[in-house]
Amino acid sequence: MRSPNDIRSWLQTTAGAVVVLLLVQFLTGVLLAFYYVPSVDHAYTTVSYIEKVVSSGSWIRSLHHYGSQWLTVFVFIHVIRLFLDRAYSTNRIQWIAGILILGLVMAAGGTGYSLPWDARAFFSTRVAEGLMAGLPLAGGMARLWLLGGSEISGVTLSRFFALHVLVIPAVIGVVVVWRMFRAQIAELLGPRDAIVGAVVFLALALWALKHPAPFGPSVAEAGANYLPRPGAQFLWLYQSLKYIPGGLGSIVGVVLPGIVLAILVALPWLKRQRLIAGSLLGLGVVLVAIMTTVSYFSDRRDPRTAQQFARQAAAEEAWRRQPFNPATITLATTTTNVTGGAPVMYTKYCANCHGTQGQGAQQGPLKFPPLLDVSTKPRRSVDDIVSLLKDPTAYGLQPPMRSFSEKLTEEQMREIAEWIVKLRQD
Repeated sequence: MRSPNDIRSWLQTTAGAVVVLLLVQFLTGVLLAFYYVPSVDHAYTTVSYIEKVVSSGSWIRSLHHYGSQWLTVFVFIHVIRLFLDRAYSTNRIQWIAGILILGLVMAAGGTGYSLPWDARAFFSTRVAEGLMAGLPLAGGMARLWLLGGSEISGVTLSRFFALHVLVIPAVIGVVVVWRMFRAQIAELLGPRDAIVGAVVFLALALWALKHPAPFGPSVAEAGANYLPRPGAQFLWLYQSLKYIPGGLGSIVGVVLPGIVLAILVALPWLKRQRLIAGSLLGLGVVLVAIMTTVSYFSDRRDPRTAQQFARQAAAEEAWRRQPFNPATITLATTTTNVTGGAPVMYTKYCANCHGTQGQGAQQGPLKFPPLLDVSTKPRRSVDDIVSLLKDPTAYGLQPPMRSFSEKLTEEQMREIAEWIVKLRQD
């Protein structure tokens, strides 16, 4: 019969799972970086190439995708274990390193989510933009820094790539080395940690083999009905934003998590340590569990949402059976408007918010108005729309609608305006 101490020692092997999952993320990230191009014109194509052409590419990408989610869970469990062991008072370095890695892993997941540049990635970038823009006092500068300019562009994607591949892994490496300072590997990772790590990797490998990482349509090809969903580790935030009005979303999504992490890092020097840590971690578990559960159940209880997800899954499955053809992927951004459809610049800059045919769109908690019959409204002639594209605030429009004076030429804006005034309700 096993003793309680023997069982407890097995429950303390969370470090082995964290180390293995960190290694999986580093190694698969390097392999994916060999093929990925951080450009709005090529990111989607290169991810498609990885999925369809590169040997075991789909499995490697799935390992990286699901490994990010599993890593978040196991790091949080590791922090809970450190809390139960009172590491904040008995081993400060171990406690601080655990909290820092938790924050960095979340940041890595957030920046990496935008890199495939499919419709889901573009939506997550829009959400991140809104969260940064809503920050008190520093919102404008934070948004400008995050995007690398006034609008989402190739610089934005390059910036996310640099953060995800260079900056965050480097900081994680520094934290891990600091944690191991003056400690032997055998003290950190014993045989039982190695066994648990191996079991976790085997489970992840089998899961990734059975469930390919999601990959939606390109931004230009996604219809107004497309429903993007973030990764499992961010569903709680996605659901919470539905209940939070206006700029308070930035407080809940950015400011409060930052304050909580700062308090937990400073915990070894605070009084009533167990009460503070227990309250914060307990509230975190409750919030994440409730909001994640509500998100899953609300999606399944709404027949229209469930049907749309089924259509999206079928479309993705059909896409995976097709051979790789980069010409069809880049067609929407490289051809001219010769068929009488939406202008190319409308498809590139406007369709994701207003629909491919001006029918409007809803992306999670964000709703964007339709453009049908817009010409019947006051101050919406061709000249008005051109002026509106240059300066939306002059027409009473607020963000996320922004000026395109630096993105589009006069001719391109007029082409869009002339197309919009012809849109009519069926």
